Amino acid sequence: MLTVRFIRFAKLMVLIADIWTLVCAALIVGWQTIIFLREGSWHALPLSLVFSTPKNDSEVYSTGSINSFADALLELPMILLVLLAAAFLTAFYGWLYDTEKRLAKTQFR
Repeated sequence: MLTVRFIRFAKLMVLIADIWTLVCAALIVGWQTIIFLREGSWHALPLSLVFSTPKNDSEVYSTGSINSFADALLELPMILLVLLAAAFLTAFYGWLYDTEKRLAKTQFR
């Protein structure tokens, strides 16, 4: 019985995380839409935008190695990573749902 309760709790937490991730995706699309309406062109917002610090015009920043995996990852569009996370959370929720049903059947037999 404890296992089923834990899975129900985990399922609830994954559902909350999944909904929050989809809300973040909607906010990113809204942000991109506002930029599109202002500038007239659609810009894919890279993940590096989240981690960047405000720059002065006189400062120049560059990375030590341009061809690294981390640099490539930081250039991926934010929306792609957020939607990928939502897909994984949804799949995990489905797996927890099936596991809960199987365990509930075996415990009540």
